[in-house]
Amino acid sequence: MLNKEEICVIISSYPQTHLDSTLLSLTHESFSRQGYDICLVSHAPVNNDLQKASKYYIYSDENQPLKFPEPSSLTVFFTSEDIHYQTNWGNVMGSHSLSILNNLKNALYLLRHKKYKSFIFIDSDTFLTKNDHDILESKLAEFSFNERDYWFMIESNDNGAIIPVTSFFGGNIEYFHNILKQVNTEEDYFNICKTVNSYTLESLFSALFCVSPSENGHLDHSRPRDIFSSKWLGISTFGNADIPELENKFNVDIDIVRDKNSDENVYYILFFHPKNEIINLKFYKNDILVQDFETTTGAIHYWMFTKDDTQVWKIEAYYGGKLLKSLERTTEEIFWNKFSFFENKKWNSEIN
Repeated sequence: MLNKEEICVIISSYPQTHLDSTLLSLTHESFSRQGYDICLVSHAPVNNDLQKASKYYIYSDENQPLKFPEPSSLTVFFTSEDIHYQTNWGNVMGSHSLSILNNLKNALYLLRHKKYKSFIFIDSDTFLTKNDHDILESKLAEFSFNERDYWFMIESNDNGAIIPVTSFFGGNIEYFHNILKQVNTEEDYFNICKTVNSYTLESLFSALFCVSPSENGHLDHSRPRDIFSSKWLGISTFGNADIPELENKFNVDIDIVRDKNSDENVYYILFFHPKNEIINLKFYKNDILVQDFETTTGAIHYWMFTKDDTQVWKIEAYYGGKLLKSLERTTEEIFWNKFSFFENKKWNSEIN
């Protein structure tokens, strides 16, 4: 049986848009309705209603993004028989990791002096249905969550590298406090991350909790999207929401990456999308428009250009005449990031 009186749910937030605030409100209500006390932490201002609805509210202005000393190996990728595309979106995934970590540490410091023994940490877009909550509580009760050091779901376990889910985890407040108190500066953060060759929060937690796991912890080999049905889960990062009166309901992911097998080529990428919509793309080299055309979203799209003397690359995506997204990268940034690339396996096979 899960003892909710000993558990506080920590919601990490960084609201920047109307969508962020809406999802935060839904997530907050989702967990408070299940009888959990809420500790809301943020490194961006949050509206007064949400502050008042929380048992505790902690704001920190420690929101300086990290600038990684080396490329991070954590990537989003697409692979098929003919192509392999790998990216971490310009090496900005995890740039707010230290800020999020500080939010968590601030919450743990407070909760240590309250009645709670354990916590559940979630991102602001972790809205769950009633059925999802039943599944969650069943899983936590199954391995005696209130008595364990930690509970992590695993995003991936490739080549022996365990990547835990950091948007949804929990454990013993005192245990986490003792583990995390060794990370107080950017230097501390980077030194620990060097051991796993990546600088995201997932990588930090992998080094601290998964490399030498505690026998009193639990690594659940499943991902949130595999066990929960909520269409809202993680949607501010990976999906599209249909919220009344919300502008820009449709969005796309774009990228600019190097050719894995050539130092002379660069690829513009339009990532796959669940909707088929006509959009307008504009490609720039050194601020000069080189292509302006319409295409239809759906399958992954890619276009190759030679590097020549190009110093700055830019892609713009328009929908209904409105700018959806713009991305700009220097040639140095593109080729510095060794973990982000595109490989046309069919083309390479033919020329070999």
